[in-house]
Amino acid sequence: MGRYYFETRDLVIIAIISALGGVSSTYIGYLGNLVNRFLGVPFGAGQFLAGLHIFWITLGYGLTKKRGTGVMIGVLKAFVELFSGGKLGIFVLVLSGAQGALVDLVFLFLRKRNFISYIMAGGIATAANVFVFQLFFAPYNATTLFFFISLIAFFSGVVFAGYFSFSVLEILEGKEKRYGVKKALTIGFATILLFGGIYYYAEIYTVGEKVSITGNCENPYDFVYEDLKSFEKTVNAEMIGEYKYEEKKEYKGIPLLRIIEKAVPTGNKIEVVGNDGYSVKFDIKKLNEDVILTEERRLIAKGFDGSYWVRDVVEIRIE
Repeated sequence: MGRYYFETRDLVIIAIISALGGVSSTYIGYLGNLVNRFLGVPFGAGQFLAGLHIFWITLGYGLTKKRGTGVMIGVLKAFVELFSGGKLGIFVLVLSGAQGALVDLVFLFLRKRNFISYIMAGGIATAANVFVFQLFFAPYNATTLFFFISLIAFFSGVVFAGYFSFSVLEILEGKEKRYGVKKALTIGFATILLFGGIYYYAEIYTVGEKVSITGNCENPYDFVYEDLKSFEKTVNAEMIGEYKYEEKKEYKGIPLLRIIEKAVPTGNKIEVVGNDGYSVKFDIKKLNEDVILTEERRLIAKGFDGSYWVRDVVEIRIE
């Protein structure tokens, strides 16, 4: 009787790694937005950490050492993201599956599972996310910016999906026996990510349909879409950012003015905060009825720069 290609141990590893990778995706996105905010840009700089998404795929491949592991983890990881409310929706299956397939192809082409193979697989698979997004959505109008962001993603993959993954594997397999600087840095970085993730999911991450209306107001409350559905309206809007663009389409939502009106604001500004930590501020006097919050908790800011469009809104603070 012939043996199965993937043994029970391999399947268990693939399942665990896929689950960890899928669950951690929101946390990694949050860290990416912290980088954006630190550098004062609305998007793009978060690609510095994009390699952490591919880390799980290269790690899983290294633990099983079998072709096909990359695409399996990529697809299963995507399903975890999809069913845990990932913002990419079903498109994540295409993106993550393609990245997993690229990891498999790089290892197949280079044949040897050494340091060079890992950094190349990590770099190429991570950079692919920028190319796939450009292919399907064309988010970057400027060619120079597109290649610059791709380069950032590639080096992120080299560091986190390549070097970091290879270092973790050496420790897990007992090849890094001496407690040197490399081992200390690897364990230290992994520990920081672990405790950061615990804090994020315990204190910051929010699930559900509610949006907290807080701050300088007489009636702070938790906004639920159905409660104000009588104010629902449809707007035609296109997202025009400095480097990103979404074609004009119809959106249904509740005007932001109606939402904050119920709270009886005493301040004159609001801050809209997304689940990933990204936030924007508005002067209440400059808002109009065409700035709406959709049932999916996406802020459609018609008439404002694309950087003011916020996904997965969890809080509106009145200042």
